[in-house]
Amino acid sequence: MERVQFIRHGGASILKVDLSHPTNLDESLATIRQAKAVVSTHPPKSLLILTDVAGTTFNTKAVEEMKNYTKFNTPFIKASAVIGLSGLQRIIYDAIIKVIGRAVVSFDTEAQALDWLSQQ
Repeated sequence: MERVQFIRHGGASILKVDLSHPTNLDESLATIRQAKAVVSTHPPKSLLILTDVAGTTFNTKAVEEMKNYTKFNTPFIKASAVIGLSGLQRIIYDAIIKVIGRAVVSFDTEAQALDWLSQQ
């Protein structure tokens, strides 16, 4: 399964970054590195991104990497959505959003997120 890929929805091209249910922290970090490589090849304010974090676990290193990744993305993002937040993930998400100062809209389902992103 490809964890970083473009998908089409409602006529829009959306970069899906799938951090869901990783087998270990190294897999999550590798996905983040791959996403950064893809993001960096696009013009500023051009990307629609959907990030799936369902079933992820975080430690200090992972949280720091997510903050760095999210800050790095900011210039390239037109709109961003996240799915799969629950419990502690929501607290970490709120903290990251405060640090980066950018809106990342949370949705309950992938369909809702894709519909919203395709309208941006």
